Amino acid sequence: MDLVDQRGQEGEPVKPAPRLIHEVQRLGLTVSIAALVIVVLVVFRLVWSAAVTTPTDQRLQSGLLALEDSHQAMLDMDAALRGYLATGDQFFADTATDAAPVLAAADTQMVNLLEEPQLRQDVLALLLAQQRWRAEWADQARRLPPPGGVELFLKQGKALFDDYTARKDATRADTLAAIDAADRSNVITQWIVGGLLTLVGVATLLVALRGRQRLQRHVVAPVDGLLASVRDIGEGRLTPPHPVDGSAELVALRDGLADMTVALRRQREEAAAQAERLQAQTDRLRTILIMTREIAGSLNTRYVIDSTVQAAVAVTDGRVLLWLLEEDGNGLELAYDSDRGPVAPMETHCHLGVGVVGRSARYGQISRGDPETGEDAAVAVPLVVGARVIGILECYDSVEGEVEGQRLSAVEMLATLSGSAIEASRLHAATERLSQFDPLTQLANRRRLGADLDSAVANAKRHGTPMSVIMLDLDHFKELNDRYGHQQGDVVLQEVASTLRTAMRDGETAYRYGGEEFAILVTRGGPDDAVQLAERLRARVEADFRRGDKQLVTASFGVAGLPEHAGDGEALLSEADRALYSAKNSGRNRVHRAGGLVG
Repeated sequence: MDLVDQRGQEGEPVKPAPRLIHEVQRLGLTVSIAALVIVVLVVFRLVWSAAVTTPTDQRLQSGLLALEDSHQAMLDMDAALRGYLATGDQFFADTATDAAPVLAAADTQMVNLLEEPQLRQDVLALLLAQQRWRAEWADQARRLPPPGGVELFLKQGKALFDDYTARKDATRADTLAAIDAADRSNVITQWIVGGLLTLVGVATLLVALRGRQRLQRHVVAPVDGLLASVRDIGEGRLTPPHPVDGSAELVALRDGLADMTVALRRQREEAAAQAERLQAQTDRLRTILIMTREIAGSLNTRYVIDSTVQAAVAVTDGRVLLWLLEEDGNGLELAYDSDRGPVAPMETHCHLGVGVVGRSARYGQISRGDPETGEDAAVAVPLVVGARVIGILECYDSVEGEVEGQRLSAVEMLATLSGSAIEASRLHAATERLSQFDPLTQLANRRRLGADLDSAVANAKRHGTPMSVIMLDLDHFKELNDRYGHQQGDVVLQEVASTLRTAMRDGETAYRYGGEEFAILVTRGGPDDAVQLAERLRARVEADFRRGDKQLVTASFGVAGLPEHAGDGEALLSEADRALYSAKNSGRNRVHRAGGLVG
């Protein structure tokens, strides 16, 4: 029975037969249910693929590649450091240093595997084993000789590296297993969704064929149009459905689909924008986390500064400058420029309170430049340790806009973490220098002499080359102190140290041994060369400290060589010291060589 728009005698339309209305309602209900099931299944499949399957596959594949790159970088570093321990050639140490950024980049990619619960334990164990190898062996391998001796040190390194390799193999095997499991799960999901879609489609087709003859004009064509709109929605084409020429129920359904399309489009745009914001913030936090882990155990100021600037660049996507407060506290000097790298000391200077950097340093607050007054479009974030500003991170605006909001918050967090690390590394460097250098003469001290002498003896024995030690003592220094005072005695010690320092050539190093006694390490010459150097120094001290007809101070020298007079460093110092006292007992102001008198 066709639905005809008939009008009665009074102009009112004739109502459709109840059976037809029932058929239309039943068919519309069936089609609506089928369409809704199809939409749910398709959207579920798309959401599952976009939110779970694809990110997981990409994360696992990139993590596997990063794992191999990290392992190759570890192999390169291990081989280079072993070459350095075997030969002492700085080339191998530099090669190991060059491999460090590659390792750090690979580890950054590998961190993505931490998002997989079944791999998190393996990755953490692998990173801990790698960090242990670097901290307990790789960092120590740059010092010659290594602690405990080369052979024992190499065995320790091999044990640590073998532990890392075992962790790496376990992580790789588990990653491959996770990839296989993800592929199987994806196939099963595709079959289930496809089967359900097939069942729904067949059922819908049977119902549609049953009422096709009667409802062709008023139901089938509109439904086809609506189904096409549903398929477009399922495939992500969120365009409004075409107008429907049919019953009021189908028109209402069409309007509902139009509203749903608009709502889905708006939600998709909002979800995409939110996902982008969350991803950007996650990347910033991951960058800070990685930087913090890298600098946590480092006491190298240059490395900490470099890592801080690189992390700030990753967060802001713009140029970053790092300024450090000068020792006198009156200004700042530029330490690092992301466009140029490390900057020479005092090359660029900034006064407190002047400009965006100076204002931030003076008041300990974030300051933004004002381009209208000629300042750069940059924001300055202070590095505060306790209540003291030690430096400034100057971040220039990028093409994406000003450094503000979440990006500025990330820079503040970065400044808080890196400030303490920079201060700790600078204090460590100052302490290390104080422990190895005499504060009065600025010469290396006796402790440094012991370490350098052991290294020089080992190198001389390894290459079969001669080396020597010169011991010198200022004559009648006690009488000078008693006559002129200890302050004048300190001045004489400083001048003698300056005389020694300016006379040193390549392979010659002066040390303050204690009191008025000094030592000179000659790593590239035998006793004859050392005797000539000692005689030059003796004559120079005598000339420099003559005041008219008065001689303020002279020096006596003792020389000993390896292997002529001793077989190790301690014996070499002892023989040189004996030769020194032989010279003093023979009248002072002369040079004695171990085993005989010279000069």
